[in-house]
Amino acid sequence: MTTTIVARFDATLYDAAVMRVLGIDPGTRVCGYACIECAPRRVRTAPNETGVRIRNAVRAGSTARPHLVAAGAIDLGSSKRPLAERLVKLADAIDDCVERFTPECIALEEAFFGKSVQSALRLGEARGVVLLAAARRSLPIHQYAPATIKLRVAGHGAATKDALARMVGRAISVSVDEFPADVSDATAIALCHAWSGTQSW
Repeated sequence: MTTTIVARFDATLYDAAVMRVLGIDPGTRVCGYACIECAPRRVRTAPNETGVRIRNAVRAGSTARPHLVAAGAIDLGSSKRPLAERLVKLADAIDDCVERFTPECIALEEAFFGKSVQSALRLGEARGVVLLAAARRSLPIHQYAPATIKLRVAGHGAATKDALARMVGRAISVSVDEFPADVSDATAIALCHAWSGTQSW
């Protein structure tokens, strides 16, 4: 079952290209996802050497306030359910998210080894499903270390989960009090990429 929280986005707010990012917090029991939209801020520029003024120039890392398109938690079933079945369900759910929300790219947390070996292996299997789903759709995938996500979104690489969640709520102007941790984390991952300054959407 997929629980989705939808927020309204008014595309008329912007006159520049809109970037849509799908953030994924993978797991083998629950997977969080969040799709956000944001547009580059227009920057005033001087005429170039040909005398032509460049319009809609984008300064790296400068984006207007992001808007939440949709977010939710995908329930993959209990640990008693065969892992292969849960991974198939995860693959189908990611495909559905891409189909529904049409992101330009997918953002994902890098693998880390702070958990037990068994947990790391399971997380790696779920990450592999997400990577495959992105590759099949020819979607760029961007991966960020946990400390980078915390630094970019909360301002501190060692921010707590609660501090990160509070900053996520402020960034998207949505109360995240009832967001599961997986959903809040997925939103933070999407925001991290939106604020990275990269132009490879």
